[in-house]
Amino acid sequence: MAEETEIPEIIEEKIKDLDPRFIRQLESAEKSIDKNPSYVIDICSTILSKHPSCVEVRKILRQAQFKKYGKGNALAKLGAQVQGAVFAMKAGGMIKKGEALKVMEEAEKLLSQCPQNPAVLNALASAAESLNYWGTVASAYQAIAQFEPNNEKNLLALGNALVKNQQPDEAMQVCETILRKNPSNGDAQALARSASVVKTMVKGNWEDDDDFKKKLKSSEETLDLEKSASLVSDEETLNRMVEKLKAQIEADPENINLYRDICGNLRTLKRYDEALEFVRKARQQPLGKADTTLEKMENDFIVASMDAKIQELTNKLGENPNDASIAAELEELKKKEHSYKLENARDMVERYPNDFNYRYIYGMLMFEEGMLDEAIMQFQLSQRNPKVRIQSLLGLGRAFIKGKKYDLAVDQLETAKKESKIMNDSKKEIIYELATAYELMGQADKAFNEYKEIYSADISYKDVSDKINAYYASKNSQ
Repeated sequence: MAEETEIPEIIEEKIKDLDPRFIRQLESAEKSIDKNPSYVIDICSTILSKHPSCVEVRKILRQAQFKKYGKGNALAKLGAQVQGAVFAMKAGGMIKKGEALKVMEEAEKLLSQCPQNPAVLNALASAAESLNYWGTVASAYQAIAQFEPNNEKNLLALGNALVKNQQPDEAMQVCETILRKNPSNGDAQALARSASVVKTMVKGNWEDDDDFKKKLKSSEETLDLEKSASLVSDEETLNRMVEKLKAQIEADPENINLYRDICGNLRTLKRYDEALEFVRKARQQPLGKADTTLEKMENDFIVASMDAKIQELTNKLGENPNDASIAAELEELKKKEHSYKLENARDMVERYPNDFNYRYIYGMLMFEEGMLDEAIMQFQLSQRNPKVRIQSLLGLGRAFIKGKKYDLAVDQLETAKKESKIMNDSKKEIIYELATAYELMGQADKAFNEYKEIYSADISYKDVSDKINAYYASKNSQ
C-alpha cells in the first residue's frame, strides 16, 4: 500500500449546514429510532436524495437500518447477498458512466432491507470514493467491520478512508487492531506511517491558524486546555506527572499515548536521555513500530541531548577559554551532531521519499555541506509541501546565489516574496537575499528598492541601514 501524505479537501456536508426544516425532521426522527426505525429510514433517505454528501445523515440512516434488521434470519441474509452480488457487478459500470450518486441511492435501498451486505457496502464505498466523499467511504467500511471484525482487507480500506478524511487518530486505532493480531502486516504498518504523517500535517494546519481561539470558542476544550497548561507549569508538578505516567505505562505498556505524554513532560524538564528510553520502548509496541512521529521524536531527542551537551561544553569553555581539551571535545561533538543529522536526513529521504519536510531538512544540510546541486534538487521537491514551500524557495535562492546563478536566484526569491503576505522575519530574510542577488548582478537600483522595503519596516535589520546610507551617499557624490 503506497504511503499517501497529501490531505484531501473535505467536501462533505454537515447536518448544521442543512435546511433548518431538515434539521428539525432529523431531531424528531432520532427520538423514534428505537420504536420506529422505518420512519427514520424514510426521513434520512429523503434528505440524502437532496444532500447525498451528508455523511452524518447517512450514519443515522445506517443506525436505523441495523435497528430495523435486528438479528435478521439466515434465509433473508442469503437472498440479500445474492441480490447484493448482482448489484455490485453492475455498480462498477454505473460509476464509470458517472452515475455514482445513483449507485449510492440504490445501495441504501438494498441496505434498508439487509444492512449486513458487504457487496453492497463495498459498492457504496466505491461510488463515494469516486466523488471524494471520504467520510461516506469510511462509514461504509465501518459498517462492514461491525459484522466482519476480523476482515483485515476491510480494516485496511477503513483505515485508508479515515486517513483521507483527516481522521488519523481513528486510522491509527484501526492499524493497532490489525497489528495486535498480525504484527508483521506490512500494509498496516505503512498505513500507520501515513496516518502519523497526516496527523502531523493536520496538527500543523490547526496550530498555524490565527483563529485558534475562535475554533475552540464555546467549547469545553478551551477550559480544559488552559487548566492543563496551568497545572503543568512548574517543575515539581511535572516530576509528579512523570512518576504517575511511569506507573501507568507499567500497567498498560501498549498504550502509545502514555509514552507520548511522558516524553512531552521529560522534554519540558530537559531530561532528554530519559525521554529517549521511553520513546524507544514505545517504538517496540505493535503500533509504535509503524509510527513515524515516534521515530521523529527519537531523532529529536538524540539531537536535543547532543545540543544540551554542546551548550554545557560551550559554557565550560567560556569559563576556561584556554582549555584545549574542552575545545577539542566541543569541536568533536559538533561534528558528531552534524554527521548524525546528515545521515538521519539521508535515511529519512530514502525511506519516505514523499515526505517533503524531510527533503527540506536534507536540502538544508546539503547546503551547509556546500553540495549545491544536491541541495537544489531537494529544495525543488520540498517546495511541494505548503508548510515548507516558502523556506524551500529561500533555500533555492541562496543555493543559486552561492553557485553564482544570480538570475535563477532572483526568480525563486521573487516567487517567495510574492507568496509571503506579511512583513515578518521570514519575508525580511527573503527580500534581503533578493537584494543581495541584484547587488551581485550589478543592479544597484533594484537592490536599493528591495533594501528600502526592509528599511521602511525595520531599520535595525542586519546591515540594511548601512546599505541605504551607502546608496544615498554614492548618489549624492555623483
